[in-house]
Amino acid sequence: MSMRTAGLMVCMLAALGGCSSKPDLSRVNPPGLDFSGTWIIDFSASGSVADLGNPNRPGTPLDRRMSRRDAVRIAKGSDLEFISVDFQVLRADKMIIELSRESMGIRYQPGGYRDISWGERQRGLWEVTAGWQEDNLVVISEAGRLRVVETLSRTAPNELSVRVNIDIDSGEQEIVRVFNRR
Repeated sequence: MSMRTAGLMVCMLAALGGCSSKPDLSRVNPPGLDFSGTWIIDFSASGSVADLGNPNRPGTPLDRRMSRRDAVRIAKGSDLEFISVDFQVLRADKMIIELSRESMGIRYQPGGYRDISWGERQRGLWEVTAGWQEDNLVVISEAGRLRVVETLSRTAPNELSVRVNIDIDSGEQEIVRVFNRR
């Protein structure tokens, strides 16, 4: 068996193992990468919670396995409201971020304050794993049948993209919020 075939088999087995496996996240901040500062939403480049109920909105991908009826039910249902309360980035117009070697604090406006520590923690109902994967900060939150993965990335010198993947019983959804540094 060639190395390529063996590698492909390992990837397939990992995929069959399920999506709930957690990536190997580093507790060490990438050198020179700083998310600190005041970030203002770019509405034209961002999705919102309301977009989950509109599968026809350009630039807002919905999982093709999910029907329009399911998407509307989720948007109107308690799962999404529950998620948007705990993940205030979905509704925030502004974020003020403080970054240290061990954690990051985010003040959402509107909203409250959230502290994210690298490693595994319990946050209310959520089991949270946070850390760095290359130049991206990844925060995985799981509670029962709900799984939310937030990926923060610098997409330009003064632009921060927050990709929120929501996995619930009826399917997987993604919302991208783009913020510009003030």
